[in-house]
Amino acid sequence: MVPVQRAELVTQDMDVLADLVRQLYFEHTASFRCPDPAAVDARHASATVSGLNASLARYGGFSYTAEIQPANPPMAVVCVRGSGVITSGQEELSQAHGGIFLIPAGRPVAVTDATGDKFVTVQVPWEAVRSLAEESAGVPAADLRFWAMAPVSAARQHAFARTAEFICGQLVTSGATGMHPLIVPELTRVTAVAFLETFPNTTMSLDYVRGPGWVTPASVRAATAYIDAHAGQPITAAGVAAAAGVTPRALRYTFHRYYGITPAGYLRRVRLERAHLELLAAGPASGLTVAAVAFRWGWASHSRFSVAYQQRFGVLPSRTLRS
Repeated sequence: MVPVQRAELVTQDMDVLADLVRQLYFEHTASFRCPDPAAVDARHASATVSGLNASLARYGGFSYTAEIQPANPPMAVVCVRGSGVITSGQEELSQAHGGIFLIPAGRPVAVTDATGDKFVTVQVPWEAVRSLAEESAGVPAADLRFWAMAPVSAARQHAFARTAEFICGQLVTSGATGMHPLIVPELTRVTAVAFLETFPNTTMSLDYVRGPGWVTPASVRAATAYIDAHAGQPITAAGVAAAAGVTPRALRYTFHRYYGITPAGYLRRVRLERAHLELLAAGPASGLTVAAVAFRWGWASHSRFSVAYQQRFGVLPSRTLRS
């Protein structure tokens, strides 16, 4: 199991809350307005695994203003119930219930008149986002930049909020102290995809899109053989591409051409097949559960595993286990 580092705080002392945020995320100076100090209620829970961080904050009885120093890596905030004005450079956002914004790496941010009951934040390792940008769009890792705090569309805002709540549920509200090594990279990739698809960045600029290059059938076979042999271990796109002797983006392009899916999709399909075989072999008297099989093969969500399984095999995994 990969250890999960957890931090939890319940306090009425604003200085203690500010110190926790400073330790976990970024340097900042904050001022608070508390009409009734006895009514202040600040609750903060955070969890981190292999650089992927999520937190759930519930605040009441006060408003605050803060000057936030540049964050690294990028961090996104979902105002589940809250409001405030966020400013960075020439960009200014007014946040209300359900709004989201990015605290970009390398740029200071000002937050004014912030109030609210519930906030969810997610922070993803730079290397994960940069690797995905290079794999999917050919953007050199060192050139990746996010240039705006606001999401590209209302649809992406809603999708990102759902992803953030899912990641928060897996890391924070679950109370997990450890995670399966196959699940951690999947959660990290889901989060990296959400960042790249939601907030304006260099992968969305045509200036960076270049040809993926040619991949021979032999390289594709080498890639599939590598995935087949290592499906029970943590696998990265860079590792598969290295085994095939090509770039991650070229491999992604060719996989889509040959199989209609990405290398990550092929890996999920192989793991689904392995889970299917395990359920078939187990039988109803084995004591094995569908949740345990899903967990072992990299699904953090039992329900998502069941949906994928039924789409692939036409029955629910519980039906296979009982047969």
